[in-house]
Amino acid sequence: MSFLGLSVIEIICLSVVAALLFLFLLLLSIGEILVTISLKRGSFIGKRVAKETKNSYPNYKIDLKWWKDYKLEEICVTSYDGKKLYPMILKAKEKTNKVAIIIHGYYAKYLEMNKYAELFYKLGYNVVLTQNRAHGKSEGRFIGMGWLDRLDMLEVIDSCISKFGQDCEIDIFGLSMGAATVCMLSGEKLPKNVKHLISDCAYASVYEQFKYVYESYTNLPAGGLTNLLDIYGKIRCGYSIKNADARTKLPNCKVPILFIHGKKDQFVPYSNLEKLYNATPPNLRHYFVFENAGHAECLPYNEEKYTQIVKDFLKDDYKELK
Repeated sequence: MSFLGLSVIEIICLSVVAALLFLFLLLLSIGEILVTISLKRGSFIGKRVAKETKNSYPNYKIDLKWWKDYKLEEICVTSYDGKKLYPMILKAKEKTNKVAIIIHGYYAKYLEMNKYAELFYKLGYNVVLTQNRAHGKSEGRFIGMGWLDRLDMLEVIDSCISKFGQDCEIDIFGLSMGAATVCMLSGEKLPKNVKHLISDCAYASVYEQFKYVYESYTNLPAGGLTNLLDIYGKIRCGYSIKNADARTKLPNCKVPILFIHGKKDQFVPYSNLEKLYNATPPNLRHYFVFENAGHAECLPYNEEKYTQIVKDFLKDDYKELK
């Protein structure tokens, strides 16, 4: 028995090959969609987060008009893989060797970090505001989620040392994805200029965070989708979201680090704080919890307490930290 000159076995084999090819192309298509909505510049999730942030400017105390009284200087930093990054510098009112690097969150703008810039500026710092890869003017097609950004920050740190002097003292602050960047950066070989790290509402694992976000949006188990994002992300973005885990870096931290988190955070769950804290050397780890604050709301929730906690930490005074 045959069809078009093909035997039954040949027809079955061709059908299996066609089915496998279809499945392969389907998985590629889904993988491309996941990268596009999650990790690509202009991603769907990124735009949604940006829209929600803009609608909540008052809640976050974001005031873009704050910048009108200050002149910012743009510098160009070349990343480890050749991309042009454009941090912005707000120089201190008086000459100082103190530098604060402020790292923004996922799909955020450096201008939206006005309250954190104001905090460090009032403490007398030169303030350096990053524009992470695939954000703002900086180059890059794919978001680094902190994992690629940690290597970019090494170049930013070197540029700060060149600009502000070999004796400059650098404190690094990050919010959300920027906080994850701080945690991932902590285990790299940092110059002695880096004195303190502050992480506000960081996730521990990029993989776990995307799984949580997918499940929050779909109300369905998302392990398969997240695994596919990991596989396709390696091809398209150059890194594995499973490997992008701050807990692999924090054990090598060599400077004091402060973890801040809101207990009512529904975007980056509060449970991440314990994961990050437990991964850090006991003599260097500190934390403070704002009981009623949501995601990135700790400073807006209690600006006075937040400012005092940061000031005490930067003075190596830990009596109020838990």
